[in-house]
Amino acid sequence: MYRILLATDGSDYFKKVIEEALILAEALDAEVTVLTVVGEYVFTPRVSVHFAVDSWELIHKQFKKEAEEIVEKAAQPFKDKGIKVKKEVVVGPQSPADVICEMAASGDYNLVILGSRGLKGVKGAFLGSVSSKVVHCSGNNVLIIK
Repeated sequence: MYRILLATDGSDYFKKVIEEALILAEALDAEVTVLTVVGEYVFTPRVSVHFAVDSWELIHKQFKKEAEEIVEKAAQPFKDKGIKVKKEVVVGPQSPADVICEMAASGDYNLVILGSRGLKGVKGAFLGSVSSKVVHCSGNNVLIIK
């Protein structure tokens, strides 16, 4: 069976990525895994703001909840078309690009699909392009939707 790993962060490219992935998944009778990654760097203290452990746990839960909502929203169009879809949320210390590459390598995927840009502004400038890193670190075919 043809397997597609669809990575999304729910950004502006979300709808376009889903549209293109739907076309391919239907044409290839593929199984799709929708992935979103929340790196712990998103909510680690980088500035001189300190929170109690309870506060960090609440922040962590909120990010995970939002990620689960993104994945559910992305998976729904595939479900509606009768396409087999799995959902994955990864929360951890690794960058999204590293998680996508590792998952793609270990999951026997034929294709990785993601948007060309999610992060904008200062975060995008400092963190670099996830899609660019995935193209370079993944051993899989990668389709970047613009």
